[in-house]
Amino acid sequence: MSMLTSSIKNLFSRPFTTRYPKVPADLPPGNRGRVLYDMSRCIFCRKCERSCPTVAIITDRDAKTQTVIRHRCIGCNTCVEVCPTETITMVQEYSRPDTAPTVNVFSLDLPRHEYRIEHLPRHDGRKKD
Repeated sequence: MSMLTSSIKNLFSRPFTTRYPKVPADLPPGNRGRVLYDMSRCIFCRKCERSCPTVAIITDRDAKTQTVIRHRCIGCNTCVEVCPTETITMVQEYSRPDTAPTVNVFSLDLPRHEYRIEHLPRHDGRKKD
């Protein structure tokens, strides 16, 4: 199929994407979704941080926070499996989309399963002098 034929065909067909978050996502069975914390149960043992294959979890014992770097998390469920206090759960839903890289900061100061969103600095690809 040529590029022109493909372009014309796509011009008159429905889009393959959904209008998430306005329309709920159609999650397939077995989808792990995203990570949530119940910080009242956390003992800050750092097992989740050490077991994370993508280094997406950062624990700060002094500030009593767990930070999840959202774009690094692959939803592998390893942190849930190693947590001795069942602080971490996976919920079958997607995080809200954002235009900048973000982190979710779970803290003892916040209600159960609530988090603060912080934006990471944008990387423009240039090396600093």
